[in-house]
Amino acid sequence: MQAGYSARCKVCNSPHRAEIEKWIKEEGISIREVTRRLAEKGEKISHEAIRRHIAEHFNVKDSVKEQYKKSQEQFEKLVEKQLSDIEILDSIIQSNFELHRATGAWLKELVNQRSKVSLSLVQLHEKTASEIRQAMKTKQELLGNDPLSNVADVLSVLWSEDDDANSESEGDS
Repeated sequence: MQAGYSARCKVCNSPHRAEIEKWIKEEGISIREVTRRLAEKGEKISHEAIRRHIAEHFNVKDSVKEQYKKSQEQFEKLVEKQLSDIEILDSIIQSNFELHRATGAWLKELVNQRSKVSLSLVQLHEKTASEIRQAMKTKQELLGNDPLSNVADVLSVLWSEDDDANSESEGDS
């Protein structure tokens, strides 16, 4: 995305200009890394010249807009996938709950009648309970409501407070 050109700019006149801008824009590599990669290709452009090119000839606003758009699209895809996963889990929970309730009622009826209870019915009842627990646990993890996520949130807050305190103490020195 060429925003400007100068006959005196080494990057503008480089046969690798598009590649240099791609490295910076899409890969986010450092200017010194660009200098190193160019040296591998047999081209010597100083990091100062690259920095000046970015400031004067590189269309940063369009690049930011483009990256933001890509980021939003990726975010939306991830949200839709996670929502789809949660909807599947809800369906699993619902169907297993209905089956669990039915087997529970059937077991209760057999016990009340003092009839023989089949092992497979008991196992099905236990299995549906297990499936419900597992699906609910997975759903809570996806939603970030599981105990480990809560611990991670607390640690994140504590670390940011610690970083803030360290920043303030460095500022006092």
